[in-house]
Amino acid sequence: MIFFVSHAHAVRVAGLARPDSDPWVSRFFGDLAAAVGEDGFYDGLLDPAQDRKQQLGAALGTAQVFVPLYSPQYFGNSWATAELASFRHRLRRLGPAEAARHVVPVVWTPLPPWEHRPEVDEAFTVVGKNTDYAENGLRALCMLSLYRASYQTLVSAFAERIARVVRDSPLRPSAPGPLDPRPVDTGEPALVVSLLGVAPEVGDRLIEVAERLGVPARILPLDQSARRPCVLLLDAATSPETVRDTVAGLPRWVIPVVLASASAPTRAITGILRSAGLPQVSPLRATGEFDRNAPLLVTEARKQYLRYGPVVTAPGGPRPSLRRNNDSRG
Repeated sequence: MIFFVSHAHAVRVAGLARPDSDPWVSRFFGDLAAAVGEDGFYDGLLDPAQDRKQQLGAALGTAQVFVPLYSPQYFGNSWATAELASFRHRLRRLGPAEAARHVVPVVWTPLPPWEHRPEVDEAFTVVGKNTDYAENGLRALCMLSLYRASYQTLVSAFAERIARVVRDSPLRPSAPGPLDPRPVDTGEPALVVSLLGVAPEVGDRLIEVAERLGVPARILPLDQSARRPCVLLLDAATSPETVRDTVAGLPRWVIPVVLASASAPTRAITGILRSAGLPQVSPLRATGEFDRNAPLLVTEARKQYLRYGPVVTAPGGPRPSLRRNNDSRG
């Protein structure tokens, strides 16, 4: 494998086959692979039935060039920065100049004017001066036909840079560093994942997806759902009585997800959830089905909370009201 494209996921519009996917990343990856003429990797190629970390580690251990797509989200995304740190572990025995050649950064979306990072300044120098690229970033150039010529020129330049590194400074396969994303723990996760009869490993998979989307998440009891978006994962084998007791009085923004085998009956449980006034989600009956829907669950949980969650006001501030002002003055 020649190159590894790393990017920060962003929560996208519901209704896409994969709400966490960016079709422009896919397009750029395909264009770059065609220009390089060799195999590359990005996480859109992951097999959802296989262990994600294991697949990423294998790709990071064989790639010769790492291509990070810098954006305002990239530097705060625990998974994207963990991928970069893991690859750089393989470069630690090289001299600084040679090691730097194996990272070919792309400015995907420019930083806002009030933010500054030296990595982004350096990234703009990789392919020489290009005004369209400097002002808009490569994602905009990929999207808009107006910039087609600039985009194609830049893809060719990145491909030439990658090919030159592989030719002049080949990097043998070796063990990457640990892929250990560590999001900043603010003590207040943006998403609660609660479990009812479900193994913690399943909850961990949803947390992993959330964190790749830049949403800090944690497995917590259901009583923590009163102040945060929440996804409740429950086993279809749970008794109806337990389900009924568990969901009684839950906030209406909690997203319940029934996990069931192909033949397990779910009508009784889904009926209880419907009666409790909770959002309706079709039962998920396979690992791949769960993984495909996980980004949408994260997105929908946040949407439901914004729609139905409590209104937060500043301490001491007035609560919003639709009542007429009864002040008779003027």
